[in-house]
Amino acid sequence: MEAAHVAHDRRLLAEALGVDEGSLALRSREPLGRGGVAGFDCASAGEAPLRYYVDTSRLPVVRETGLVLGDVGAPDARVWLHPADPHLPALAPVAFDSAAGALLTRFGIDGASAPEIAAYRPGRRAVLRVPGAQRNVWVKVLRPSRVQRVVAAHTACADGGVPVPELIGWSPDGVILMEEARGVPATAAEWEPAALLDAVDELRADLAGIPALGAAQGVIERLPWYASGLSEVSAAAPVIALAEAAVAEAKRVAGMRPVGVVHGDLHFGQLFLSADGAGILGVVDVDGLGAGDPAEDAGAFLAHAAVSAMLTPPARRPGVWELVRLGAARWGDDPMVRACFAVHMLGHAIAAHDRGASGIVRAVLAAARIALARVEGTARTGAEGAATAGRPA
Repeated sequence: MEAAHVAHDRRLLAEALGVDEGSLALRSREPLGRGGVAGFDCASAGEAPLRYYVDTSRLPVVRETGLVLGDVGAPDARVWLHPADPHLPALAPVAFDSAAGALLTRFGIDGASAPEIAAYRPGRRAVLRVPGAQRNVWVKVLRPSRVQRVVAAHTACADGGVPVPELIGWSPDGVILMEEARGVPATAAEWEPAALLDAVDELRADLAGIPALGAAQGVIERLPWYASGLSEVSAAAPVIALAEAAVAEAKRVAGMRPVGVVHGDLHFGQLFLSADGAGILGVVDVDGLGAGDPAEDAGAFLAHAAVSAMLTPPARRPGVWELVRLGAARWGDDPMVRACFAVHMLGHAIAAHDRGASGIVRAVLAAARIALARVEGTARTGAEGAATAGRPA
């Protein structure tokens, strides 16, 4: 069954476009501002589907790029056609070949090919890969208000010995250009789980020594949105109740917790390794760098690894589950790590639910529930989740 706010967004978009609700296929949804943003594909006969976004964040933008409902200054909802994201005014211009080429030429880079969107979080950021004659260049598109902070985070990391990609240049319009990260992507590299965890802990220690640029956004603050998004999934109710209790306890003792600089979205997809897989040569996406509880990075890393194991081809799956097991043994005594892990897993459950992967939803919720119940549970979920996720969902 579809969540109430998804049904609301679908109905709103269908009315705005004058189409049947059945022609709209949900592709993504996530929290943003005071609400969220949902992406739908609108199919027309004989034509490629168009991607529309329904935004209920009520965040202000410099210029609207689509339909607005309610107060123009703080609309109840807005609708835009990708890539005309009103929060990322530079995305539409740089997403096209000629504009991206002109931008790179301004920075002394010639012969670039058409850009490819590698990642997109509506309202937050987009990452484009631009193949070049000599090297690839990465273009990050952000809210203009975020550029200076992200540039400062990259600079602080570089000064602190954290191996972030070299910055080429940036624009206050919301564009940052950077070199490709050194090393082999951890998602494609061969690594030994214990050695990778050692390298991750070394990276976390290096990050902790960087001067704080402000507070990192904690994942536990997303729990209400995740709970709402899973309200129609009956199996999620007991997990949400446990997560709410864990988060309440975490907030109660927050003043007694250690605080340090954290990555803010740490997982092995952000890491680039040496040829032997034993050292980290590059780390990307330090946009969320800031002062926070060290458990944030440990919980995020474990959650992403657990879900990755559920989706990893069988030949590599045991190694990823071993990474989860050893990580849980290393960091799982901390109740805050387990709370952060569980909240991240609820977010992953929403994504799996939206794409109809019911087996993954069950495995993800089981992992979250066991992690909240006892320390050693995450390791046990590895075997159970692998068996569940190995079947077509």
